[in-house]
Amino acid sequence: MAKEWIANLAQDIKQKSHEAAEEYGRSQHQAGVIAAQGKPFFTSFVLCLEEDINEIKRQLQGDVTASDTTIQTKGPAEVTLVRSRFPWFDAHITHQNSSIVLDYAKGLGIATGTTTDRKPHHFTFQVTDDDTLFVQESFGGSPKRFYQPEELARKIVHLLFEV
Repeated sequence: MAKEWIANLAQDIKQKSHEAAEEYGRSQHQAGVIAAQGKPFFTSFVLCLEEDINEIKRQLQGDVTASDTTIQTKGPAEVTLVRSRFPWFDAHITHQNSSIVLDYAKGLGIATGTTTDRKPHHFTFQVTDDDTLFVQESFGGSPKRFYQPEELARKIVHLLFEV
């Protein structure tokens, strides 16, 4: 019975640390889901973004507001979008670990060559209790969730093209 204090201490640790240990296990599991599904989500998102922008080009073809929009993929985790006029924008989208960041500048007329008024827009990968991956706006009163890559692509297109 000389080791009774150890048994009591071990029981105390189990009771007081159980919730923290379970939360840690859940967060590790969610990080694994994000690591496994985040890159494919981003890749699908970029394809949807390209499709949406190509459709806008088709819809504007022949109109005075038509302008070439360039999409350049710079590796598996970075995309640049540039449009010179009506509206103009310069946007960089990066995927790193558990986040996607849109950094952009835009205006109504034509590009002035200066992009000092850049706006960052952050999105964070999250995982539901049933292991469903989604992306959520990181800031705002009621952050919107995007469960499908095409939903996020639509949001980005609206941010860039809306005047």
